[in-house]
Formats: sequence, structure tokens, C-alpha cells
Amino acid sequence: MNRYILNSAVVTSPGDYRYTLLTVEEAREWLQRGPYQSTVTYEETAQLASAMLGATITPKRITVRMKPGDEALVVRISLPEGSPRIRLEEKGRLGERLRCHKIELGVLVRKE
Repeated sequence: MNRYILNSAVVTSPGDYRYTLLTVEEAREWLQRGPYQSTVTYEETAQLASAMLGATITPKRITVRMKPGDEALVVRISLPEGSPRIRLEEKGRLGERLRCHKIELGVLVRKE
């Protein structure tokens, strides 16, 4: 089983998935259960997740293909419904505005 940290809840390969929201404490417990690989793309998101979760999360731009049994901790910016998407040129450069948005934590599991 592989464990990842993602900055969005994406379907990385065909299959059945379950996505469950987590509290900050539950996310910290997930991190403590074993090794994981960060695939968080943006430095600011990694810094915010590190501070929030009390762990070192480094940015790394890699593609993963989740296999049955794999799971991922998702740390993503949750914009209010109907709000405009973050412009591509602003991603990773939001600075203080990033802290104004709600951060959603969840676990994405690819079922067996």
C-alpha cells in the first residue's frame, strides 16, 4: 500500500474510490501511521499544510497512479460555491490570501 499527500482530490487512475473529510487531529493521526510521499505541487500549500499538521511536507511535482489499497491525505483549498476559480498564474503565489480560504482535509482511498 502506498500513501500520498495530494493538494486536490483527483482520481489518479480508473477504479472505485472513497473520500472522507477529516479533522486536523485525524489528519495528524493519519500522518503518524506511517511513511507517505508528498505530491503537493506548490510551496505555499506545503508550508501551510506543514504548519497546520505539525509535520514537514515538502513540495514535489510528481504524478501518481493510485492502485487498489493506496490512500492519500488531501490538503486542498476549498472555495465557496459559486466563487471564481483561482487563476492559473496565481496558483502557488497566493501569499496571505491563501490563509483566508478554508482548507479542506480528507482521505482518498482507492478500494480493493
